[in-house]
Amino acid sequence: MLSNLFGKKDSTGSTAIFKDKVYLTTEGKMNACLLLAKTQPEAIFIAWFNETAETYKAFFVQNGIDEDRITTVNKIDITIPQNHQPVFLEHYPLPATELELVKDWQLTNIPIFSAMDEPLFKHFGSDKMIPLIKLFGMKESEAIEHSYVTESIIKGQGKIANKIMIEKTAGSQAEWMNKNMES
Repeated sequence: MLSNLFGKKDSTGSTAIFKDKVYLTTEGKMNACLLLAKTQPEAIFIAWFNETAETYKAFFVQNGIDEDRITTVNKIDITIPQNHQPVFLEHYPLPATELELVKDWQLTNIPIFSAMDEPLFKHFGSDKMIPLIKLFGMKESEAIEHSYVTESIIKGQGKIANKIMIEKTAGSQAEWMNKNMES
C-alpha cells in the first residue's frame, strides 16, 4: 500500500549518472565526507569551486586525511574514474556543465554530497525547510537520498540555466549565485 503512495519503483534509478546525498547542514556533509574518506581509500573528492576545495583540504588535514584526496574540476586527472571512486563535494549550478565533465566516464551513481544550507539550495528556499525536517527528527548526520531528490535538484538547476544568458565564473558557489542570479 505504501508503494502506491509514492508511485512505481523507478526502474532507471540504477542507471542514473549521479546519486545525491543531501545533508541538512554543511557540518553534517563534511563529517560524512570525512567518514567516507576514512573508510574508502579509493574515494577522491571533487569540488567545482576553489573555496570548497580549500575548505575540505583544511578539514581533511585537521582530521588526518591527505589533502591530495581533494581536487577541483579544472585539475582532474583523466584517469580518476578508472583508478578512484569520484565523489563530488557539491553541485555546479548548471546541469549541462556537470554532465559535460562526466560524459566519457562510463560511470553511474556518482555520489554528489550537498547540504541544504548551501547557496544553491537556499536559492530555492531550503532555509524554510530545514527547521521542518529537523522537527520530524532527522539528524545532521543523516542524508536524504532518493531519485525524487535528484530529479528536484536537476529541475532546479534547469530553472537556473534558463535564466543565464552569459555565465560569470566564480571562486565559490555563493559568489557564483550572487554574480549570475542577480535580478
